[in-house]
Amino acid sequence: MRGVVRAVRVTPTDRSGRPCPASFDEDGLTLAVSAIERLWEDGPPLGTPGRILLVGDLPPSADADLPRFLGGSAGVERHGTGALAARAAFESAVDGGRGAEPCLVVAVEIGSRESDLTAGAADAAVAVWVADRPGPGIAHASSEEPAPRSAVDELARRAGVEASGPGTPSPTGALTARASDAELPLRPGQPVSQGAYVPRPRYAEGLRSHWRFVGEQCGACGTRSFPTRGRCRNCGGTTSLTAVELPRQGGEVVASTTVGPGGQPTEFDDQVARSGPYGVVLVELAPGARVTLQVTDARPGELSVGARVGTSLRRLYPMEGEWRYGRKAVPLR
Repeated sequence: MRGVVRAVRVTPTDRSGRPCPASFDEDGLTLAVSAIERLWEDGPPLGTPGRILLVGDLPPSADADLPRFLGGSAGVERHGTGALAARAAFESAVDGGRGAEPCLVVAVEIGSRESDLTAGAADAAVAVWVADRPGPGIAHASSEEPAPRSAVDELARRAGVEASGPGTPSPTGALTARASDAELPLRPGQPVSQGAYVPRPRYAEGLRSHWRFVGEQCGACGTRSFPTRGRCRNCGGTTSLTAVELPRQGGEVVASTTVGPGGQPTEFDDQVARSGPYGVVLVELAPGARVTLQVTDARPGELSVGARVGTSLRRLYPMEGEWRYGRKAVPLR
């Protein structure tokens, strides 16, 4: 029988570890990626899914970007919002038949932004890996079951994950006090960037590097290059390069600065207008591999040289009618 191999639930928390609403740069996609990353980290490698079933408020770009993030070409199926959709998606994956490819089921809810969700729903995401391997299976619905509070909690319950309390996987981190819970504007007609513009095809091409920190290691001289560039930055070799995933947690800050009003690329004008200056750090992920990251979930200047930081996928800025995403530095608790 096909069944649940592994399942996790992720919810934003404040600096003291208490659940809180999603931050201004979090949405359904960033929470989904956080849940998927934790799913992969919580046990043996899972491989690449044959299908991805999505429930909840995820942007249209997720259909193409999530398979890229996972390094495959999985088909994506949308199952709407709400607990009934989560139940249908889950049962569809679990009961899909013998011999089918493994499925990844992801449900997200942003309760503070969606008017059609059940009152009191928490911002959260659940990721469930369903395959032919033996697993706890599924408790099928019955007419006596009470109506669930939310899609995420229903899917978590049916996958055997506690919705809250001890055992909940480590969540992403959100600021205790945010400048505003309102979303930044997404205007298709925004002016062309004066600072950080990247065309959509180039953004998609580099997505695994910037979402997963995938670089290259040269078999000839051993040098690591990041991001991927198809050529060793040391010896120039192009034929003995292998993909290598750099650490996303525990990097060291080697330089730090604060960007104030007037110093930001135009993409961040709305963010600065709403929340003021933001921090930028240069982080060494591994010896010789460094990346510049905007800081989130911390006050400007809080992350100084020598600090150890984690990273989290967040919204960066609106571009060409959609959000662009990338990793940001977050304080390690």
